[in-house]
Amino acid sequence: MRPRPGLRRNALEKLATLSAQPTTGASYPPDLNRLCKQYNPPAAGANGTSTPNGVLPSATPEVPMSLRELEVLLALCKAAPLVRKLNIAESLLHQLTPYLPEAHTQDFPSSAFHQRFNPSPWEVLTHQLTSAVLSLGLNHPSLRSSASDTVQRTVLAFTQSAQSLVWSYSGEDDDADHLETEHSTKSIMLSVSLVGFLEAIAKYARFWSPSEAFDFMQELGSILSEKFMVAVEGALSSLRNTHGHQRSLKDWKAMLRHYAASSRPLGAMLLQQGFMHFVAASASLLVIDHHRGLDQGLLDVIIARNRITINRELDDPTLDGIADLAEKQMSLLDADSDYLQLSSAWQQRLAFTVKAYILETFLCCSLVDDDIADTDVLMGWLESLLMDPIQLADESLASVALKCMAVLSRSSSTIAASRCRFLSRFLVQSRTTSTTAAVAAQCLAVTLKSLPEDSTISTLYSLGNVLSAASGHDRALNASPFFDSGASTLNTRGPYSHPASGSAISLIASDEETIASMYGTIVRAIVTVACSCKDEKITALAISMLAQKLGRISPAVDAEIVTETASLSAYGGPSELKSLLKLYSTVVHQAIERHDDLTTNAAMKARVRLASSIHVDSPLYEVYAIHLCDAIVSKGDAHEGGHTREQDAKRAAEEIAQLLRPLAVLVTARAQRTVEFEDEKALHILGRDAWFNIVVHNFGFSSPLGQKYMKELQVLARHTRPLIDEDRADTLESDIETNTVLRRGMNAQHAVEQKAELTKSLPSCEADIRSLAYAEVIFLRTAHLLASLQAESGECTKSLSYFLDPKLKNSPMGNCMFAIALQAVDAYLGRSSRGIDQRFSISHVAEQLLVFFQGCCHRISKVQQVAFSCADRIISQIPSALCQRTSLFALLELLSIMARSCLDAECDPYQPMSMCESTRGGVSVRLSDDYAFRQTTLSGLYKRARVWVLKAVAIAPFDVKGLLQTYLSDYIDDEPFGEVSLGRSFASEMGSIIPLTDRRLGAVGQLNGNAASAFVAQLADRQRYRKTGTQGMSNGDLNGKIKNDEARDMMKGFEPHVLMHKEGLTGAITHTLRSATASLYCPSNRDCSLAQFVVGVPFTVFTKHSIKLGISLWSGIIQENPSMESRILLEIAMNWEKTVRNKQGLFNPALQHPDPFYIKEEFAPSNAEALTKRRQVIQDMLESHYQLVQFLSSRFHATRLLNGHVERTYHRMMHVTLKAMRHGTGHPLARELHFQLLSLALDVLRLATGSGSRSRWALKDQVLSSGLAWFRFAPRWSYGGDQLRLKAEIHILSDVLQSLQSVADIGSRPSSPLQPLQSKQALLVLLLNSEISRLNVWLHPLDIISRGILHYNQHASPVDEAALLKLLPTAWLESPSLFVQLVTRFQSQSLVNDVRMEIICRPEKFVDEPDALTLLIGPSLPRDVNFQLKYLLYWAPVNPITAVTYFLPAYGNHPLIIQYAMRALESHSVDVTFFYVPQIVQTLRYDVLGYVERYIIETAKFSQLFAHQIIWNIKANAYKDEDSQVPDPMKPKLDDVTDALISSLSEDDKSFYEREFTFFNEVTSISGKLKPFIKRPKPEKKQKIEEELRKIQVDVGVYLPSNPDGVVIGIDRKSGKPLQSHAKAPFMATFRIRKELGDMEATEAQVEESAQNGEPSKSNTYEVWQSAIFKVGDDCRQDVLALQMIAAFRGIFNDVGLEVYVFPYRVTATAPGCGVIDVLPNSISRDMMGREAVNGLYSWFVSKFGSEDSIRFQEARINFVKSMAAYSVISYLLQFKDRHNGNIMLDDAGHILHIDFGFCFDIAPGGVRFERAPFKLTAEMVAVMGGSTTAQPYRWFEELCVKAFLASRQHAEKLCHIVLVMLDSGLPCFKPETIQHLRERFVLDKTEREAAEFMRMLVHRSERSYSTKGYDQFQLLTNGIPY
Repeated sequence: MRPRPGLRRNALEKLATLSAQPTTGASYPPDLNRLCKQYNPPAAGANGTSTPNGVLPSATPEVPMSLRELEVLLALCKAAPLVRKLNIAESLLHQLTPYLPEAHTQDFPSSAFHQRFNPSPWEVLTHQLTSAVLSLGLNHPSLRSSASDTVQRTVLAFTQSAQSLVWSYSGEDDDADHLETEHSTKSIMLSVSLVGFLEAIAKYARFWSPSEAFDFMQELGSILSEKFMVAVEGALSSLRNTHGHQRSLKDWKAMLRHYAASSRPLGAMLLQQGFMHFVAASASLLVIDHHRGLDQGLLDVIIARNRITINRELDDPTLDGIADLAEKQMSLLDADSDYLQLSSAWQQRLAFTVKAYILETFLCCSLVDDDIADTDVLMGWLESLLMDPIQLADESLASVALKCMAVLSRSSSTIAASRCRFLSRFLVQSRTTSTTAAVAAQCLAVTLKSLPEDSTISTLYSLGNVLSAASGHDRALNASPFFDSGASTLNTRGPYSHPASGSAISLIASDEETIASMYGTIVRAIVTVACSCKDEKITALAISMLAQKLGRISPAVDAEIVTETASLSAYGGPSELKSLLKLYSTVVHQAIERHDDLTTNAAMKARVRLASSIHVDSPLYEVYAIHLCDAIVSKGDAHEGGHTREQDAKRAAEEIAQLLRPLAVLVTARAQRTVEFEDEKALHILGRDAWFNIVVHNFGFSSPLGQKYMKELQVLARHTRPLIDEDRADTLESDIETNTVLRRGMNAQHAVEQKAELTKSLPSCEADIRSLAYAEVIFLRTAHLLASLQAESGECTKSLSYFLDPKLKNSPMGNCMFAIALQAVDAYLGRSSRGIDQRFSISHVAEQLLVFFQGCCHRISKVQQVAFSCADRIISQIPSALCQRTSLFALLELLSIMARSCLDAECDPYQPMSMCESTRGGVSVRLSDDYAFRQTTLSGLYKRARVWVLKAVAIAPFDVKGLLQTYLSDYIDDEPFGEVSLGRSFASEMGSIIPLTDRRLGAVGQLNGNAASAFVAQLADRQRYRKTGTQGMSNGDLNGKIKNDEARDMMKGFEPHVLMHKEGLTGAITHTLRSATASLYCPSNRDCSLAQFVVGVPFTVFTKHSIKLGISLWSGIIQENPSMESRILLEIAMNWEKTVRNKQGLFNPALQHPDPFYIKEEFAPSNAEALTKRRQVIQDMLESHYQLVQFLSSRFHATRLLNGHVERTYHRMMHVTLKAMRHGTGHPLARELHFQLLSLALDVLRLATGSGSRSRWALKDQVLSSGLAWFRFAPRWSYGGDQLRLKAEIHILSDVLQSLQSVADIGSRPSSPLQPLQSKQALLVLLLNSEISRLNVWLHPLDIISRGILHYNQHASPVDEAALLKLLPTAWLESPSLFVQLVTRFQSQSLVNDVRMEIICRPEKFVDEPDALTLLIGPSLPRDVNFQLKYLLYWAPVNPITAVTYFLPAYGNHPLIIQYAMRALESHSVDVTFFYVPQIVQTLRYDVLGYVERYIIETAKFSQLFAHQIIWNIKANAYKDEDSQVPDPMKPKLDDVTDALISSLSEDDKSFYEREFTFFNEVTSISGKLKPFIKRPKPEKKQKIEEELRKIQVDVGVYLPSNPDGVVIGIDRKSGKPLQSHAKAPFMATFRIRKELGDMEATEAQVEESAQNGEPSKSNTYEVWQSAIFKVGDDCRQDVLALQMIAAFRGIFNDVGLEVYVFPYRVTATAPGCGVIDVLPNSISRDMMGREAVNGLYSWFVSKFGSEDSIRFQEARINFVKSMAAYSVISYLLQFKDRHNGNIMLDDAGHILHIDFGFCFDIAPGGVRFERAPFKLTAEMVAVMGGSTTAQPYRWFEELCVKAFLASRQHAEKLCHIVLVMLDSGLPCFKPETIQHLRERFVLDKTEREAAEFMRMLVHRSERSYSTKGYDQFQLLTNGIPY
């Protein structure tokens, strides 16, 4: 087969250019060197002889050059400009230089060269060689001289050849003919070589300076002498006229024809063109630099630049010579010299090109110095040219002339004005081509830029006048100001001209087409001028001007105006665009009415042009898109029922059709970029309604209009979102019911027609269609059209979104939509099976399948149903779609996601994860909070997935299994449950399946076999090659690969570096560990240092990831090299002990879990996120030890009988560990790990064979002591909601119980000197049973039977009190803490008495136990305590509120007790005691000895905020009444403390005090100033408040009393709002407050900002607007107490990680009857909902958060449940009454909130207990929580109520203390029995299970209470509060 011409040459050129810039440091590129050696000359007579170093041989032109040599030579020439290294350039120049001077005489062997090298080999060779030499000289200054010499030698060779080829021979014999032919061919060779040479030097004209270039021009001019030109023409003529049959003669003639065919006829004119090209290129460098783009013309560059740059090397003689040369050349052309043969059009075109170069040359000279190159001369040439129709017909020459004129116009305003008039006349009068007219218009625009703006406007008006309406076209044109009698007229010779008549030129058109062309030129000129101005005003003027001309001339001109005005839109603003679009709409409407296709097509063209020109980032884009969509929507709604409806509908359809193509073009532009619009929603709604209107007007597959515009509809469909409004998808009301567009054209006949059309499309749904309304039919038809078009465009998944609409979930519409979705899938599959284009490839089908897989997990069952059906169809028809990574991985990841989501029910049941995603599978799903529905979804998906994968395995078993292996190989440890992943399990299961297509294995499979072994072997083999140098290699692979020395080198200094920098598990660490591990795999390798390194580094890093990696590596070493097992385990044990000594992980002292009353309490909303983070921090701290325990336990059971050293290692490790565990912190999250270690120790004790009895006794004693150490702390519930962990805790406790039974005989009998351990074990067993019982209650707060899972110790028998009392001495001997805490675990008065007696007898042993003091002293000073009180001087401090109670009279002001209370308070941070300011102030009434006063004053010195709060609280308690008339008995004391406190302040502190109290008094004084306005209207009161707010100056550092943690920096002066009151004047105002982030929040903010900005934030503050209510005349102290209690409950709930929600907002009492109340943000009262006509709480939730299926509703419902549970328990315990709807709020997240606690504890409104229910639980609240008591959310509510109650009981005494101290405050809520009733409500006499059942009973009573509804009705009747 003959190779394609040029294929090898292109390859060689590509190779040369790529190798011209070598990436290595080689002195000479090897590829370039090999290219030079490609040509090996023959042994005899090649082009010279070969030369060393690979240099091409010297040229010998008589020897023909082979094709290969020529191709190599040209490739090297192509590479020359890219060479950057000097040595390479120098060598290359040396190789190319010999060829250039003799290129024009080079011989070639065959005529094939003439065809391969266009247009001839001599021109190509000369051009490429010259370009290469000049580029090397330009790029490398040191080579410039060599390059110049080469060019000069070439010119000399040309000169000699030209002189020898003068035509002088003539003869008629054969020899004469032969000689004549030879002379002719040589002339042609020289001519074509000169052409190539001239083009090359023109390209590289910057090689020479101006003077050098001029000298070079003269040399070239001597070559191109008149004699030579005549000789060339003679030779060409002779060759053309020679008659012969020689093959060579035919080839030469063919070459001449080829030149002529390429519009470059060979001859003198072609040479002259090349010469002038070089002259013009050299002249251009006089005015512009050489860096301008080569693809841009000289004149365009000059026009684009504001000014020109004169070449400084230029001298006058040179400039004069170049200008003179140009004039001479122009004279030769004008004189028609005899060698300028202009007989043909081609040669005429060449002559015009020469003239264009002359004009450019002279223009450049004129720009430099118009004295040398006279501008008038040039202007004369230009005007003469432009008046000659023959020359004007050449577009290129005309363009140059016009641009030259534009350039000249910039030299002066006078020239510009005259040229402006000339160009305007030229545009009006000339008969030129549209291209030339466009250039003229552009030049006119350029000219006008040199003139004032008035000239532009005047010109536009003048051009517009030409278009003015007149009786005839002649008058319109002659009236133009461009045709005055004094102006020179344009030459009108030619076919377009008519004889002139009169003094002015009249342009009289001969036909309508000429009229359109003539006026079209003017229209385009107006548009061009306006566009060039880029001014909105000019654009508006042009649009207005052209719009006025519509309909005045002809339809053709109207069409031109409409089309051209589209260009103006890009230079106007939105208003101009809207005006233009309105114009188009009007024009199209009128054109359609009169059936004017010309105008409608023009409007279509204009709109499309507009759509193409507006950039998607432009603000005009959105304007245009909205206009088009709105225009479509607006069509057809004017006449719906009259007799003209059909005609109107038809016209509307045609107008819609006109808008489809521009809209398609517009949306296609946006599809390429993602841009958000300002009103994205409005645009989407308009687009949706546009589709509805399109269908209403019968655009469909069968309609004529639909078929005509099907392409546009497909484009629009491809970029259209689903038709439902996504914002309304979760509402109960369907958007279909409210959309008015769907009802257009609605009448009986049309409804029948539409139903018929829909039935045709969906024949299976005929019965459903009959019951549909008209709007529903239109919607379905639109959905069908859109889905079908999208399927045809490669998208079949968008139909799933429709089923989010409530109308389509379960209804006839839903059935029809189901059928539409299936049809779309079928249509898509039909095109996919035909393999039409890339959109239907198998990879794209897999992407569609991925979307359906996601739909299979959707929260809405209908979506799942549709998705399953569609996925079934795809896999049934194209099972290979599941053989793609995209779809298969997505399916596997969805299985894992759904499995994890179901585990939420166990891990975090009250916070279901709604959004789940996997980047690996590229999937994301939003899930329902219904765990039963999740489980059903998972089961369905698993069953279908199995069927689907089996189908794929049946056709492509190797591919599917390969993908499954890839999935398993890409193990990513991100599973929250370790290595449990349903996706990986499913992949393993499917990998073991035997495909049905395998007949042999199928027979084996019938015997219950599978292919698991082969699958696992292939997976292992793949892993071997995926991991380099790690565990995947066999011993043989590793042998010799990694030496010990190499591993040690990597280890050197590594571990100290990790220790020093505390780095995590980086890639370098992992790589080094794997390398060292690989070395230890070799059985002969027993290097202990490597083992030390492999074990030591993970322990040094000591994170869960490092330990997990370590375990993997250690297990591999032990398995591959068993001889290293002992060493590895020894290293692990040593490092384990190091973690114990260094107090890491489980032994970290930071692992504290303090009592909530020992830490800072906050008035802030519950923060579930903070709880989660706190839990995660602790879990991460413990995880490393947890993994190690699992590993050690496994290794012990696997190897205990193999090696005695292993057993001894475990013994020592357990002794060290158990000893440390006796001093552990007892964090509830450490419970599982604590007892895991005990279980391991018991296993070691039970299974050890080499230990003696003493050793076993000692180990058991340690085990028992460590087990009892856990119970040194107060009972603690499981932290958080992770039920899996809780089950694991119960399980491990039960395992420990069983293990204790198995070792019961060890130490059971006394053996001197060892004491029996029987009682110690019995005590531990007793405590373990108690712990299991308690945890079971927490695990199953509602019941213990129905869960159907294993329960441990469900029916534990009651504790035998006698047996318990017998074990007290054992507990005492073990630990005083354990001894004291027995009282909190077992309910027994005898136990309490015995424990207290022991404390009385030995108080010195309990001084470290604060809880022991409460047992010793009790609620009042007992009589049996005397000498023991001296130990209070050393006793550990109790919590602040308990310490405060010791100031009460019940303790008799005993000095030792008071001193202890003082010391206890002082031991706590001010942040902790700040919370108890109200209680501390109350103790002043009992402060006989002045200790409380001293504490207040001393503490105030450290905290100004504390001092201010004390002063405000003192003021609030100074009087018993709101009007400050009845002083409190302790007022004198309070006054003294206040005075002492203020006088003790430093100067700075006192200044701060004065600023703060002055500011606050100014704010509160507004109430007093407002009292005279109480009876005035609200606006008047508001105006007064705002007036007073404007007077307040915000001083530095001031704050609101209710917000001491924030600084006021501003006031919203317009926020004042008077509140409802009959005699008081409360008001509300809003303040700008700056707060500081908490510790955890600040850290997170810094990390986030550092990640975004690259540097940490220096500011830890944030600002918020906070509204506050200022009350006067209302005692707020009771609200203060109630909210303080709620805040205390918040701390209790946080202590157990219970995710319930309360918001203890701040209330501060500042004076008698005065206070500041923070306003709950973003909330509304239930009362206000009723006033806004909300039917119920459930309706409000639906209207605000969406339907019950929506994620927002479910999230809000969970928030409601959590807050409802917390407030229900608190309401019961504190007996909140007056719970009408005005006192119940809901925030925008769905939380319920309680406010206004005027009635609590033992008082009720009116003294009558209407509200008999334990707490408020109405039917509407139950409706929100699922609607029934069996619903999942309601059960959550019950569970959380029980847990909140159980958690609160544990702190009942401390909660009572808060109230106890306040009993003498005079608050109306207190009765003598208040504390007794409060304690009784905690039912402390009941067990945990009984308390749980009690709380359930309270919930049941509240839900069924009639009194709640009765009280709401009473409030409605009496106070108008709706419910």
